[in-house]
Amino acid sequence: MAVSHSSLRLENLFGDMANALEAWCIEFNKYATIYFKSIKFIFVLILLICGILTLLKLRGIYFKSRLISSDKDVDMTDLLTKPRLILGSAYIILAFGILFNYFIYFLIWALEPLPDKLIFSFIPLIDIDPYITNRITDINAAIYPHEKTFYYVVAMFSFFFTLHLILSIWYFIYKSKHPRGTMFHLVISVSGVIIFGFTTFMPLML
Repeated sequence: MAVSHSSLRLENLFGDMANALEAWCIEFNKYATIYFKSIKFIFVLILLICGILTLLKLRGIYFKSRLISSDKDVDMTDLLTKPRLILGSAYIILAFGILFNYFIYFLIWALEPLPDKLIFSFIPLIDIDPYITNRITDINAAIYPHEKTFYYVVAMFSFFFTLHLILSIWYFIYKSKHPRGTMFHLVISVSGVIIFGFTTFMPLML
């Protein structure tokens, strides 16, 4: 039997503690709103730094390769030239696209079909009303503050693992000296974004 529409009110779950928890959720939601508006610019700065560092290293490798007389050594230093050029340019383009929002809209459209956000797929497995499930998984449909808080927490994890994935890819190509450790971080970050979603946090940055 499905749980009634009002069953997820904190009064029904925590009794006398409900008012304090709901007040905490209200304050957390205010913080989360500011957090996602601010973290957008930090995200852009990180992408810019990664892109610029990659291109600067590529420039250094280019000049160094011109000083090396061995053709074999030149080939080794040029091995990652094209991937680094693509990665550095892509991160800079991505940074400006996120700064001016148009790339956020594109990523939401392009990544939405991916089979991610599994945490939202687990919720219907609990015997609750689909109406309540929709309120938890869609922040615009949320009624109570704690429903928004749940979405904000999921979005924060989504952002963390997406940033972790981006930095892992950058470190893998930029350093390329410790592939085993970087592959471990790649696996962790991919697992995280599959569970919490690639795009869960993106609408909150707009």
